[in-house]
Amino acid sequence: MHSLSRLTLAAALLTLAGCESAEEVAQRERLAEGQTLYEQNCRVCHAAGINGAPIVGNAKMWGPRAQQGVDVLVQHAIEGYGLMPAKGGKTHLSDAQIRLVVEFYLAQLPNE
Repeated sequence: MHSLSRLTLAAALLTLAGCESAEEVAQRERLAEGQTLYEQNCRVCHAAGINGAPIVGNAKMWGPRAQQGVDVLVQHAIEGYGLMPAKGGKTHLSDAQIRLVVEFYLAQLPNE
């Protein structure tokens, strides 16, 4: 077995054994909540690129945006940006929920 495969197997076993840190668990839960919010509120536009909405996971579309930082992206999402209305028209979402969705989007970018 290659050493990389052994490391991957070891990491998987540690995770299964419950050795995730509290931070890792919290981050995983935040991303799961962000994904749920995305699927319930944002998917229509951000899965298909309607009106130029950046498609989730598309590095070409999200790369330049990601460089602006999460705070700027959250502000744009809350206030509206381009053709997207404030909070994507989902005014029932809190600012904290918008942040979770933005964090989910950024986590979908390929690691470079």
